[in-house]
Amino acid sequence: MPVKDCKTKPSVGSGERQHVTIRFRLRGDKKTCRFLNGLAGVNRYLWNAALAKAKEDYTETGKSQTSQFDFYTWYKVHKDTVAPWLRDYPVNATRTGLKDLADAYKQFFKKKRGFPRFKKRGKAKKSFSVDVSGGKIFSTNGYVRLKRGMHMKMLRFYRVNRYTNSVPKTARIFEENGNWYMTVVYEVDATLQDADGIGIGVDRNCGQVDDSAGRIFYLTDTSDIEKRIKKLQRRLAKKQKGIHSWRRRKKTIARHERKIKNIRRNDLRPIALSLTEISELVILEDLKTKGMTASAKGTVENPGRKVRQKTGLNRLILGTGWAILEQFLRERDMVIKVPPYSTSQTCSKCSCVNAKNRHRQSEFLCLTCGYQANADSNASVNIRASGDGMLARIVPNGLWSLWLTCPCGAQACKDRQRATKHQKDHESCCSWT
Repeated sequence: MPVKDCKTKPSVGSGERQHVTIRFRLRGDKKTCRFLNGLAGVNRYLWNAALAKAKEDYTETGKSQTSQFDFYTWYKVHKDTVAPWLRDYPVNATRTGLKDLADAYKQFFKKKRGFPRFKKRGKAKKSFSVDVSGGKIFSTNGYVRLKRGMHMKMLRFYRVNRYTNSVPKTARIFEENGNWYMTVVYEVDATLQDADGIGIGVDRNCGQVDDSAGRIFYLTDTSDIEKRIKKLQRRLAKKQKGIHSWRRRKKTIARHERKIKNIRRNDLRPIALSLTEISELVILEDLKTKGMTASAKGTVENPGRKVRQKTGLNRLILGTGWAILEQFLRERDMVIKVPPYSTSQTCSKCSCVNAKNRHRQSEFLCLTCGYQANADSNASVNIRASGDGMLARIVPNGLWSLWLTCPCGAQACKDRQRATKHQKDHESCCSWT
């Protein structure tokens, strides 16, 4: 069966498959947690040893063997000669770290990331991949087998039953603030949804999300937790770095920050689900978050103005999680982006563009036709209109829903340039063009 990411709506009876990622919290005794710490240390050791061997070979011969097969061959020799203690740990949870190193080299050669670095103990994240081919390490009652006679409980394992014909493909175990988690990527049957076929515009704002259907989704207020974090940070600044109370305070701050992150993700995932249930196309603004959250302090010669106000706005923008919402939407739907210029100043009824139309932060009042509405809801309608106009220029006759599921099986494109290239390359195979 063909495997596709959940970006296009499958047709009835198509037999398509999709990938879903589920995160479980692992529960076990102290002995099991010590074993996981050992596995993380073994993976860090193998990463550093293999990386040092590759750099040494390149220094001596000008070439280095960095493929997955080469690292696996080195692993067998290294385990028998230099580190026989590696036999105490399962191969499916130690050798996979070498695959990560081989993938890191591939991305470096493709200029997608920097050169692989050594992992330092105490600073590197405790994380390692697990070979789950065949799904033999999972039990039906929600336990994962680490080695013979050692298991850990996967909390809320029943979430896998929401999908049909689930097959585990990859898995990773990692530590986060003293707790162990496991993320598993499953290949499941694609879900079918009733869609309107016309698209929906979404306006991402600070603390809320608006769509062109007139709905407003408010995010949970986390100001109390943020105040608590500021208070703890002031106390942390007065302590000597490295002492026991300093480390304890750091863990407390990390726990509160993790709570905010979980609250935000729990808010955005249902919002993404609600948006994708009524349309198979989501239209977003192409917001440049890096430029929008730049500091306003300026320089010594040209100092900035309203620096503290801009800092608070930057904190709100980054705390809303625009990229997380886009990620959740792309997991389920086709997403395109349109230019954000004047979407909040344009009237969705008469198309009049005037900066004074934005009567207040949340109120829109057109000075030409007198149309009045919520400013963000009006902007979401303009975003949808911009997306429809873009698709009309790309796809003939407005048949974009057929273009998304091209008969040639090509992936749907994410922007206008790739979409135009997609149309030109597949005119011969697509009858609707």
